[in-house]
Amino acid sequence: MSKKSLKKMAKVAGFMLLLMATCVAIAAATTKCRYCGYTSYGSCSNSPHGKHEHVDTSERCEFCGYTSYGNCSYSPSGKHRHGHGDGKCIWCGYKTTGGNCSYSPHGKHEL
Repeated sequence: MSKKSLKKMAKVAGFMLLLMATCVAIAAATTKCRYCGYTSYGSCSNSPHGKHEHVDTSERCEFCGYTSYGNCSYSPSGKHRHGHGDGKCIWCGYKTTGGNCSYSPHGKHEL
């Protein structure tokens, strides 16, 4: 491939990444913090733990809006926590009761 083709492909890939990030941000920004009503994530002076906490579905983390599980820099516990519903653990997304959960700060699945 020529340098020109590679540059063009990199430019298109960069645009696609930006577009995907924008879509995630728009989808995540439709909920509001339960303590202040803002749509942003991060620090919140009205929250008892100092972080915005969104009332959300089980599809997204209540502290950052991402759909993933595991580490979360916005969460007070340092872990993504999804909203309750759909019979899934809020820490890992598994549909199970009882047993150990490696993502939970308490070590147990929580529905």
